[in-house]
Amino acid sequence: MTTYVKALDSIIKVVDLNGKEQQVTQRAYDVVYKAKGYKLVDGSLDNQKGQEGELVDYFTLSREELEKVKNDDLKAFLDQEEIEYPSTAKKEELIDLVLGE
Repeated sequence: MTTYVKALDSIIKVVDLNGKEQQVTQRAYDVVYKAKGYKLVDGSLDNQKGQEGELVDYFTLSREELEKVKNDDLKAFLDQEEIEYPSTAKKEELIDLVLGE
């Protein structure tokens, strides 16, 4: 069985139902804010690269969020995590690998 070590959560921007914008960690969004109706600010996923250019921890994202990520970025993440995939893999297959399905 493969053991995954999650990196520190990235900071993302979310907006509440009243339009108030906040910065929260990805984990806090997944666990708390998403259930309360908060939404990601447009482009928030595109800006999730760390300050030193490291890749986002896609293990913390939902299927809907991963569908917005480019295939090349998913492949780069899988390469970094040393997870093998067929070169002809489609986005759905890449997402399944990230989600462990």
